[in-house]
Amino acid sequence: MKVELKIDKELDETKIVVYAKELTEDIVNFVNKFQDYDGSKNIIGFLDDKTFILDKNDIESLFAENSKIYARVNNKNYKVKRKLYELEEVLEGSSFVRISNNEIANFNKVECLDIKGSSVICLKYKSGEITYVSRRYISKIKKYLDI
Repeated sequence: MKVELKIDKELDETKIVVYAKELTEDIVNFVNKFQDYDGSKNIIGFLDDKTFILDKNDIESLFAENSKIYARVNNKNYKVKRKLYELEEVLEGSSFVRISNNEIANFNKVECLDIKGSSVICLKYKSGEITYVSRRYISKIKKYLDI
């Protein structure tokens, strides 16, 4: 694989272009690493008096509890000093979808959805955590899943 870097002071933002003979799993993985990257919009988490730069791909969900915002990563809850609506804006266009007033779910970490009746959806994460989708946000889920 050849890598080429060009510096162009006329550019408004950094742009990565990949030229490939064919689409392979390695290429897809490479592109996915950079597709949602925005260095100015890192999610910072706090746990045990330490500060962590959280990888968006590792975050299972972002949720509000007791008037504080948390990011759940590997069954640990990191305190985040941003509002849910700000995080929703930062994560727009990615695998994160608002599922209630109190939670944003990473659908790459969702194992299944259990639709109970016509207006209740139980969401189960791969970690085993369970939460519920607010009726108000069902249309967002359906739009994201294209159903």
